[in-house]
Amino acid sequence: AMDANARLTPLSTDECHELLETHRPRLGRLAFADGGRPLVLPVNYVAESRVLWFRTAPGSKLLAALRMQEVTFELDHVDTTWEQGWSVLAFGRLRMVTDDDELEAARRLPLQPWAPGDRSHHLRLDIDRVSGRRLR
Repeated sequence: AMDANARLTPLSTDECHELLETHRPRLGRLAFADGGRPLVLPVNYVAESRVLWFRTAPGSKLLAALRMQEVTFELDHVDTTWEQGWSVLAFGRLRMVTDDDELEAARRLPLQPWAPGDRSHHLRLDIDRVSGRRLR
């Protein structure tokens, strides 16, 4: 049997950021502490200049942003035919966008939530660290 560890290779910082910016669909997972429990939620996003942008309705994500919590964003791709893929983690602090110029820029992003409802709040995650692995 092949050594599984030999098939798992780390991704460089640049590779991680490139995957965050170019991968489609723009759907990842946001993980954060919510009332002492880990919570993981699917989110639409846009990655630009080492910042992740989200739109959200009032709720746990918005509360996490208002508290400027440390969060983790996860993006992955799996090819079941070839049993290969990759996974990227981005770490940083989540915050709500309130500055007028920043909001204007955020509204111009191709950020279309799949979920229904009024998702008028813009959030940003300034990435301070990324890591990733590729499985071949």
